[in-house]
Amino acid sequence: MPEISAYYQPELTLPDLLKRAAAFSEPLYIGYMDEQGEIDRQTYAELQREATTLACGLQALGMQPCDKAIIATRQNRETITLLWACFLAGVVPTVLQPPLTFSGYNPAVEKLKNVYRQFGEPYIFFSKEMAENDGLPAEKVRKVSELDCSGDYKAPHLQPGDLAFVQFSSGSTGDPKGIMLTHRNLMVNMDAIRIGLDLNHPDHTGNWMPLFHDMGLIGYHLVPLYCSIYQFHTETIDFIKNPGLWLDLMSEARINVTGCPNFGLALVLRYLSRKKTLPEWDFSAMKALLNGAEPISVQIMNDFVERLKPFGFRPEAMMPVYGMAEATLAISFTPLMQPSVITAFDAVKLDMEGMAAEVPVDDPGARLLSGVGIALNDTWIRITGHDDSPVEDGMTGHIQLKGPGITGGYYQKPDATRAAFCGEWLRTGDIGFFYKGNLYVSGRHKDIIFKNGRNYFANDLETMACTVDEISYGKVCFGGTTSRETGHDKVIAFLAGSPGEKATETFRQLRNLLRANLGITIDELVMVKSNEIPKTSSGKLQRYKLMQRYLAGDFAAVTLTAANLNV
Repeated sequence: MPEISAYYQPELTLPDLLKRAAAFSEPLYIGYMDEQGEIDRQTYAELQREATTLACGLQALGMQPCDKAIIATRQNRETITLLWACFLAGVVPTVLQPPLTFSGYNPAVEKLKNVYRQFGEPYIFFSKEMAENDGLPAEKVRKVSELDCSGDYKAPHLQPGDLAFVQFSSGSTGDPKGIMLTHRNLMVNMDAIRIGLDLNHPDHTGNWMPLFHDMGLIGYHLVPLYCSIYQFHTETIDFIKNPGLWLDLMSEARINVTGCPNFGLALVLRYLSRKKTLPEWDFSAMKALLNGAEPISVQIMNDFVERLKPFGFRPEAMMPVYGMAEATLAISFTPLMQPSVITAFDAVKLDMEGMAAEVPVDDPGARLLSGVGIALNDTWIRITGHDDSPVEDGMTGHIQLKGPGITGGYYQKPDATRAAFCGEWLRTGDIGFFYKGNLYVSGRHKDIIFKNGRNYFANDLETMACTVDEISYGKVCFGGTTSRETGHDKVIAFLAGSPGEKATETFRQLRNLLRANLGITIDELVMVKSNEIPKTSSGKLQRYKLMQRYLAGDFAAVTLTAANLNV
């Protein structure tokens, strides 16, 4: 494991970074692209001045170093400026998804209320256009534009080991976990990212991911500032409405590094398939498009690369990666500007024996997996059995991590913290293996489906299901349970759509496809609305939430069973 680079200075805290970037020899800036494609610039020096002014407003409220704050603002510039106001005041913030509405069932509102309670009922900061608060104490809800910022700024004395930021996981609806990150955690992992991506002035990063997600906030805001380079952002909602904005940004701003998980790549592919004519984009400046945050679909990744090749996108710029908030952000990268490592493994040996055996790509029993590279500079990775003891390379097991970028635990949750660690090793909850020097992540432990004595990963079943014409990525997911009546294992498929003859035919196709290719039989198909398929902010499917509702009987009226339909 290489030593942490000389660029890393262990005494630094986040305010030191902003001061360094603001004093750079040329006026570096953040570019904010609006829905019309226009870019508004905020230099790091302007960010420092504006954030210092807002820090005065926080101090005027009586906020002290180590106090907590919830940021739930709607525009990237407002979120970033308030975030730095917190850092400059020594206040510990968390950034949450801003509710678009407070009416009806709203996961963003539920999470906001749960975090408010867990975080000790701190101030909540909204944008000025957010008029509702749905019962939140009025004295704790503040609009950023209404802060009294007329006082004098008092700089706190901060230490590298101080708590800097808390990233709340998607978690179950009632129990999100607050991942505690110190200034040192952030510095170490940001430096490892800098090395892995060879980030240097005058590189440009581009981002559409939300700032309430660790990849958006740390990867594409804090890291560029740490490296004293340029950064560009487009609002997530604008990207979802018009993925072409991100493509325009990558071309016009000559973006060198960006990122996009599966669901974003799928959105772009659907957008491109609908367009009859396309601009003359130029993606030749791209050296890394990080593909992570959820299980990597080899098919979607390859389709994306082929679609963008005519615009100068180099296949080796596609970079499969692995990370998680508990590791600050990044864990492993495919080496920069090296081809993605795609390997075909014997699916039966993976499932039955936990052994990685390579087979030809066209083998009917092959499972294609993308390697996610090697550990970054600040991280050690091991694969263990159920007893936490290491297993040999080529054997599947539980992925565990250690290093100075790993969180010290979960905010106010000592039991969850103890359960997450094996000594100094963090249990990630992911299953994977090493093969020929590369790490492969095969799935989440909680998403394993048991059937006929075999283990199946839900994401493998979903990848196969998406080969059916009527099924698209993100519109299908799988879960498993044990029948209360028979005691037998059951496989449940959830599909966006309506019950009827078309659904029955799709059920028949799905059963035949998975039985022929994976040897697994689907017992029930549950038809749900598109917005009922829960996802994290990065697009990762939250299958357990659907299974919770299924087990509670919420879907009885829209469930098709193989026995009843004779399929």
